[in-house]
Amino acid sequence: MTDRAVDACDLRAHFTTQTSSDSMLGNQKLRIRQAVVVFAPEASVARSALLDGASVALGRDPPGAHALRVADKEASRHHCSIEYDAERDVFAVVDCGSRNGTYVDGVRTPRAEVRQGSVVRVGKSLIVFVDIELASDALLARETPSLRGQSLAMQSVRGDLPIIAPEALPVLILGETGTGKERVAEELHRQSGRKGPFVAVNCAAIPESLAESELFGHAPGAFTGAARSAEGLFAAADGGTLFLDEIGELPLSIQPKLLRALAEGEVRAVGRSETRHVDVRLISATHRDLAAAVADGGFRADLFARLSTWTIRLPALRERKEDVLRLASGFLESDADSGGAIALSVAAAEALLLFAWPFNVRQLEQVLAAAKLRVGPTRTLRIEHLPDEIARPLIARVETSPKSRSEPPLELLVSRDSPPTADELRLVVTRFDGNLAMVADFFGKDRKQIYRWAERLGVDPSAARADKA
Repeated sequence: MTDRAVDACDLRAHFTTQTSSDSMLGNQKLRIRQAVVVFAPEASVARSALLDGASVALGRDPPGAHALRVADKEASRHHCSIEYDAERDVFAVVDCGSRNGTYVDGVRTPRAEVRQGSVVRVGKSLIVFVDIELASDALLARETPSLRGQSLAMQSVRGDLPIIAPEALPVLILGETGTGKERVAEELHRQSGRKGPFVAVNCAAIPESLAESELFGHAPGAFTGAARSAEGLFAAADGGTLFLDEIGELPLSIQPKLLRALAEGEVRAVGRSETRHVDVRLISATHRDLAAAVADGGFRADLFARLSTWTIRLPALRERKEDVLRLASGFLESDADSGGAIALSVAAAEALLLFAWPFNVRQLEQVLAAAKLRVGPTRTLRIEHLPDEIARPLIARVETSPKSRSEPPLELLVSRDSPPTADELRLVVTRFDGNLAMVADFFGKDRKQIYRWAERLGVDPSAARADKA
């Protein structure tokens, strides 16, 4: 496998080359290991490098043919190397005497092994290590507005959809809470060409006593409170798709009736003797281990077999960290109408990558929705805008540095209620390493005002950057 720099979206052609001789092996797996640049001050020449055993030099201008370059003035020319230990089949990041150190998973280190999801920081650039197995015949599909993410895991998920979408077979979507199971179901319905509606229901929200009525409908007087007839969800989805989310919560008493509806294509409303034919494509989803539930007697084996005719497994967000910042940027761009898109500082970006996201994409969206309310006129989301549980590792790292221990908070040294003196402005500019966006945010002013102050007071912002370098 070549280690030339490539875009993850271009790997499909590479897979074809590598697996053509194995095409008769239906279960052949292909292991892909990459270093993917997910954050850099400027657009990089390459976004990723394939790793196949040869060392890869990483930096601003690294030597050799096997190299990954980042457009980052704070990275050393040859900042670090990604080296392969063939005996143990592991990769390690080794610092090459860089001026500001190499960080692996938030910790500065001269050498550290990397694994799936490891986050490497050089200068102000962030690289994610990817180690994933795909079927040799995996189809990869590019990002869509409804299913975002350029990771190989998500490309593989999207690649399966055109295959199964036109069929009437049931589909079971597995994934943790917040991974986007309903979005996948909606996309399957969109690509299916079915003319009927997409009807979604959360099985966990249906009381057991009303589950049969909700699904299949009821006649007037069928039970206490049933004053009028109701058609039920199957009838409502006739000609379209019924999505049963959290199918693992469906009561055992209802499962045989659901199995019959799937097998016969007919439903019987509560209180009626006649059946009704329905043309419904069923998609179900759960975060539970249904196979374990079957073994424990909590879910019917025959129903599980029919629901899982085709299974789609959605990766957790921590399993596709190379998508985190892309998703975050999308959520922040949605704020463009209220002052322009919000950018991420490198510290905030690193903190988002290091967090485990137990509630996945939904949690990321909610965290950023709250964080961007704290962003000032500079439109830059910084580490202090994030919740403590996410920011803590990065804040702790800064607070333990010698520089941070020797410098009291700026708020104690510089008043923000009046224009600064030359010495005060110089202090703030130096503290923020010449980043005028952060200086403007500190004073609560527009960046143009900071330029005017700097010109009037004779303060050179570039001097702070030069001193730091």
